[in-house]
Amino acid sequence: MKPEITEVHLIVPHKDIYYVSWIIDAAEGIGFLQTDDAKTGRVTVFTPTDQVDYVADMVKGLRDEGLDIKFYDEKNGEKI
Repeated sequence: MKPEITEVHLIVPHKDIYYVSWIIDAAEGIGFLQTDDAKTGRVTVFTPTDQVDYVADMVKGLRDEGLDIKFYDEKNGEKI
């Protein structure tokens, strides 16, 4: 049975996109990152639905490190 995949949209500083991508790659099973617009820092993390809380924890940890990373509501175009 294939896991259901959820999209998590983020805004990441351009200079940190690669860093965030490496963290996701290193955390086996969390998913993968797609850069949607490098200039604005818009990225999408494709993750199994049961890993969404882990992605949220990762974002919190990156914020705690001082990274200016935000969730982005793709439908409304709002930063969260």
